[in-house]
Amino acid sequence: MSFQSHTRRFVAVLSCSALLAIATSAMRAEHGRNFAGSFHLTDVADHGTIVKFDLHVKIFNFSGADVNGANLSLGGRTIQREPDAADYQGAFNDVSIPYRKFVELSGIFTAPAREFHEWQRGAVPNLVVTYTNDEGKETRSAVELRPEPGAMPKSESR
Repeated sequence: MSFQSHTRRFVAVLSCSALLAIATSAMRAEHGRNFAGSFHLTDVADHGTIVKFDLHVKIFNFSGADVNGANLSLGGRTIQREPDAADYQGAFNDVSIPYRKFVELSGIFTAPAREFHEWQRGAVPNLVVTYTNDEGKETRSAVELRPEPGAMPKSESR
């Protein structure tokens, strides 16, 4: 084989590798996290074992499809654990989030004081989106949240 033939083959392999890397990267970004957003809390009141607050979120949909009729609720640190109604109260119900768009939501929630104190130390709330996907299957997905500046005011006893 000639030098020119080796060069063409090398360029072809390099080009295919680059295209594969770009496609894989885009797929990873698309399916690595279905929902992401930011949050902040206001009107925080510590009631001993629970903390009541207004939760304000901005949620982006990267799931690959429009989401309609979703419910968003707080839960413990693992997505598999169903939230205990006594521990967590509040939800955003019947929410629609178009693909690659966002929604802004606000509502009153309660969470265990121990969980709230973890948020004050840098943890973030575990907000879970539950919806029926295009195949008719119920899907649960955590929202990758980040705090907005000043997101965690100090709690006030009431």
